[in-house]
Amino acid sequence: MTVPKTLSLQQRSWQVEDFLPVDYGLPSGLLTQLDQDLHRNCVRLLGRDVYSEGDSQPLFDYLQPRWAEFTPGFRQLMTLWLADEQKHYQALRRVYQLLTRIPEEEMNQCFARRHHEIEPIQALLADEFTILVALLFDELGSTISYRRDLREYYRHYGPAVTNIAKQLVMDEGIHFQNAAQILQTYHDKRLGELPALLHHISRLEKSLGRYCKTFFLDHAQEQERFPPDFNEVIIAMILAHFDLGPSPRRGQYLWAWKPAGQAFTPLVA
Repeated sequence: MTVPKTLSLQQRSWQVEDFLPVDYGLPSGLLTQLDQDLHRNCVRLLGRDVYSEGDSQPLFDYLQPRWAEFTPGFRQLMTLWLADEQKHYQALRRVYQLLTRIPEEEMNQCFARRHHEIEPIQALLADEFTILVALLFDELGSTISYRRDLREYYRHYGPAVTNIAKQLVMDEGIHFQNAAQILQTYHDKRLGELPALLHHISRLEKSLGRYCKTFFLDHAQEQERFPPDFNEVIIAMILAHFDLGPSPRRGQYLWAWKPAGQAFTPLVA
């Protein structure tokens, strides 16, 4: 089987060094001028997100022995996806180091100590279709999550960090579009399964109550940052993309929402 001529997966061309050169430093005095509660929350958030992006490699490595069972389009998609996610990992590592001065070797050791639990998300990896639906759910959630991070945190750290966040938002949106294209090209006869599977994914995330360090369902580690109906709106947006339901009018609400009386959404330790 070859990649259909009608398939046109996208990948944006940018490099971390374009925005954060190795010798880049934050504007003088910026960290001392920031609201310190906001800064502590941003550092805590980054400490989660940076390693979650790195978890793309173990997930890819787990799937690679099954390569022969996947369509050419899916294999192309995952190759592009991994390159982007690893670039995000490197970009967020650099931002995290700017904000914390943590040594490179300490970050390497932190990642090496991670235990990646495949078993709790095994049902999402049953076949190409379920993996793609999990990817849709994750990438759309990440698009909104990073847009929220940009609004609440990254914009306070100067134009270089702001531009990194913008690249992540745009990349995650393209990952969603690419996954949707593979579904429509190879799995159109199974699109009717989307509502039940998406709701299953949402219930699984909530029942686990933790992130298993396997890339998928990483938003479980920050559910306090979003309104209670976050997953329901995400699901409605996905179904509307495939003409399986009405488009929700509350998309912007997901990244604009804040607890009453708060200037930003604090993270629970």
